[in-house]
Amino acid sequence: MTPSPPTAVTKKTDSTTERTHPWRDNIEAITVSIIIIVLFKYFVLEAYKIPTGSMQPTLMGWDDGEGGGVFDRVLVDKFSFHYRDPERFEVVVFRYPLDQSKNFIKRVVGVGPESLEIRGGDLFSAPLGAAHGSDEFKIVRRARSVLDAQLKPLDVAGEWRLDGDNWRSVGQSISASGAGQAVFPRTSNNIRDQYSDGYPGKLGALQNIAGKRSGANAVGDVRVTGTIAANAECSEVVVELREGAWHYRFSLPGPAADETAKPYLRTHNSRTGLDTRKKLSVNPWRLPTKTPVEFLAQNVDDLLELEVDGEVVLTLEIPSAAERTCTVSLVTEGGGAEFTELGVARDIYYTSAGQRTTSWDIPADHFVMLGDNTQDSSDARDWNLTRFEVPTEDGQTELVRGNNRGTENPIIVADEHGKATVFLQDEFGERWVFPRDSARSLGPVGLSLVPRSLIRGRAVLVVWPLAPSLDIYRLKWVR
Repeated sequence: MTPSPPTAVTKKTDSTTERTHPWRDNIEAITVSIIIIVLFKYFVLEAYKIPTGSMQPTLMGWDDGEGGGVFDRVLVDKFSFHYRDPERFEVVVFRYPLDQSKNFIKRVVGVGPESLEIRGGDLFSAPLGAAHGSDEFKIVRRARSVLDAQLKPLDVAGEWRLDGDNWRSVGQSISASGAGQAVFPRTSNNIRDQYSDGYPGKLGALQNIAGKRSGANAVGDVRVTGTIAANAECSEVVVELREGAWHYRFSLPGPAADETAKPYLRTHNSRTGLDTRKKLSVNPWRLPTKTPVEFLAQNVDDLLELEVDGEVVLTLEIPSAAERTCTVSLVTEGGGAEFTELGVARDIYYTSAGQRTTSWDIPADHFVMLGDNTQDSSDARDWNLTRFEVPTEDGQTELVRGNNRGTENPIIVADEHGKATVFLQDEFGERWVFPRDSARSLGPVGLSLVPRSLIRGRAVLVVWPLAPSLDIYRLKWVR
């Protein structure tokens, strides 16, 4: 028997059943979407606005004082640290240990267990428990990607002192038709930690340097880059970096050099006349005639490096220099050369003068955080807690601790009768109000370390802002 086709009533009934609760379906879809978004934000990726300038110029949080400024928006990877620990020199977001209601962003420089200290603007590490100041401490070196991010380009246009009538400088180029030299900086005998160094676009000139100890320290760690096109008569091109009494000579044989000539590094102490070391490259090599060759010469973290066309040709470890005064020289022998796309960059100089703490003993699962804007960063060098014993209703006392920030926290206000009241935000973000004469001050105590449990994620990408008027286009990976 052939089944009869469905009736119109049957079709209407099925259609009605399918659309019985469309509003419920929409609510369910919206709810699921919200849950996914919340879970994604909590566990995977979150946008974060840089609120202050402590990581400048790596991450901008600059307030122009007129309601504007440049505030980077970064994407924070919150997933990676669910299965691995933070690594040295990563830029991370964490809950501020002195006020856990706030998020901070800094660079990891110390990873427990170890001992760490600042010496001459550099970081030195040793096994946990080593005597501070001892020879057990070794300089901490950075990966190239991190170093590239932290080096601060300097303005070299018109800043070369030229020795010889046959040398000319225009912008980032120097033309030498004969032997001679150019020295940077032009008007002094050292490179210093100027606060405005390294800022993108037009921001360097807009920085307020008042109270920032700008230029207080000579910086010996520098990098020189550019291209060289040597004349046929040129027998040698030298990049020389001076650090105090030490002279570091990076030599590239010219077209007129012997065909067996090799690039070399040479160190020499001009004060003692001793301590001379020389390291030759493995293979003979000469600069080609009139053909641009890229070069990089640097003295960073007690390591000399020479690169030619992107390839590391020579490296040499050197002892730490007692003096940091530094100049850069470009020298040609026998004939001239064309130098183009010249750049000089200085390293970050971690300041220690006026800081509470410049050495740390770091247990396991704890970290030391410093800001790249070392002259204006609240970080592990100066964090400390103010402490009060406050009476409770049951006649006991309770220890209350909070960020010790001068006139910001705690705030003490006296009434017309001279009775003082303390307003304090504690380390967990809770607010306390109590009479000053009822509590006992225990004085400040340092709290420099960030426990693993407070670290939320790592900054991976700057996605905003764009400010064409300031020549600012902030889209980059965070290194």
